[in-house]
Amino acid sequence: MAPDSIYLLIVLAVALLATFRDWVRLDIAALLLLLSLVMPWKRGPDGVWRGILESDEAFSGFGSPAVVMIASIFVLSCAMERTGAARRIGRRLLEKSARTELRLLAGVLVLGTLFSAFVSDTTTVLVWMPLLIAVARERRFSAPRLLLPLAYAALLGGQWTLIGTRVNIVASDFLRAQQGMGFGFFAFTPVAACVWVGCVAYILLLGRRLLPAARHPSLTRRYQVTEYLTEVMATPAADMVGRALADLDLGEGATVLGVVRGGENLAPAKWLVVEPGDVLILQGGLDRIADVLSRPGMTVQEELRLGATTLRSVDLRMVEGIIVPGSSLEGRTLAESDFLKDHDASVLAVGRRGHPLTGSPREQRLEVGDSLLIVGHTEVIERLENHPDVNLMTTRPLPLHGKAWVALGWMAALIVSTSTGLLDPTVAFVSAAVGCVVTGCVSVREAYRSIDWRVVVLLGSMIPYGLALERTGTAAQLARGVAAGVGDLGPGAVFAAFLFVTVVLTQILENSAAAVVLAPVAFELALSVGADPRAFLLGMAITCSAGFATPMAHECTLLVMAPGGYRFRDFLVLGVPLALITWGVTSFLLPILVPLVPLAD
Repeated sequence: MAPDSIYLLIVLAVALLATFRDWVRLDIAALLLLLSLVMPWKRGPDGVWRGILESDEAFSGFGSPAVVMIASIFVLSCAMERTGAARRIGRRLLEKSARTELRLLAGVLVLGTLFSAFVSDTTTVLVWMPLLIAVARERRFSAPRLLLPLAYAALLGGQWTLIGTRVNIVASDFLRAQQGMGFGFFAFTPVAACVWVGCVAYILLLGRRLLPAARHPSLTRRYQVTEYLTEVMATPAADMVGRALADLDLGEGATVLGVVRGGENLAPAKWLVVEPGDVLILQGGLDRIADVLSRPGMTVQEELRLGATTLRSVDLRMVEGIIVPGSSLEGRTLAESDFLKDHDASVLAVGRRGHPLTGSPREQRLEVGDSLLIVGHTEVIERLENHPDVNLMTTRPLPLHGKAWVALGWMAALIVSTSTGLLDPTVAFVSAAVGCVVTGCVSVREAYRSIDWRVVVLLGSMIPYGLALERTGTAAQLARGVAAGVGDLGPGAVFAAFLFVTVVLTQILENSAAAVVLAPVAFELALSVGADPRAFLLGMAITCSAGFATPMAHECTLLVMAPGGYRFRDFLVLGVPLALITWGVTSFLLPILVPLVPLAD
């Protein structure tokens, strides 16, 4: 193997190790990978030290059509969410299918898939998850038996169309760069529909028996919260009288959730000055509450175990919130952000991958998919329901304006113009996104905030790596290695072996990054066995969306982990068969629908 190829594989292995060990985030690792392509590490024949790529080639990924289209999809999905188009459709359809748990499960699999085919898979989960929890609560069904199928439905639906998932856009963009024409809008649909039939049949007939048993743990029990609410009165002799709440210095672990003055519940504004006779509603452990009561002039009114009934009695609500992709809280602690200060809310606990974290919630460095147990007054929670950084597990009030139909119209225009070839896909995507902004479906600020810049940086950095694999011949060498192992069995065996590697890789690596690395290998592998590269790239795209077996494989599975209370085992038990079904159906049926070997002229 040439030195360039060895260098590329080493830097990729180091980048993967860094992300697996949580040394750096995936997007930062991708940026470092990009920089490794331009660092002068070898001396050329002219004596000049050079890197794998020139600087203009290395940074060309940020201007690629794939990145532009993916950014546009974020804006379109935001418009569908902000106008209420997604929630209006979802709530009505879910309620109609909720007569029994089996019917609701089937409804989630059908409706979630169809929805995800035209709105991004991650947005589908974020929008439908609170609705599904609310419907399950009303009908006394178990939410954990429905949320994981919702995530799987979103992943399956993303396989159906060009805009369903960013993997399809990456595959189409690579094909267009190689052959001048990418995939059509519905090119993925026939194979994806067959995969969907196999996976849904498995879930309904067998998989649903493997879903977690029905359970209805309270939020305080799930987060192992052992704190109390205490009503403490400040007598005229109390040292707190005349001081603002921000200056009380209650110590770590005790929070003022509200003040009762003359029978009126007051929000705990930092500027609020304590007056004689005020009743402070304190939340905290018994040791912290004891410290407050030891101060002069403080008397306990009532001590209550923290719970939903107790909270309602003092006009407080407890809700669960999920850190969404692109959140400004990612990588920061609550102490470093203004989240709590701006909303007068308290975070009792932080959960990650189904388990509560120990230590102070304010000091936990947050990640996408982390869950927050939030307590605040009703009006505070209502304001948080539209917060762009946290998705609350409550049903948000539907907007009253008619922009929902405008957003649907722009989505329909995108589908028609792309599927008929009326507009170049990149132009169609950007036009629809700009149209949503111009017509007021989403504001300019919301449009920029909706874009997950982590994904943009990841893809913009990884696309040049795919170019380097192709330019140095590394992709061709890897393809020849695969072909040498199973090539004697024919193109079909090579195709199936490559898809199996893809399915395994997508369980541990972000799927769009996996697609960028595998696309040039798929193309070269097809050429090495005399097959049609379109078939190999199409199969790669379908199997790259089969991240069912681990919660880290995709945002969809990660987002449902905390609200569903899932364990890693739950994903393995149900997800591994689904990944194998996807691989088997694609390996068998795709060569029938899209012949591997082109017909002779």
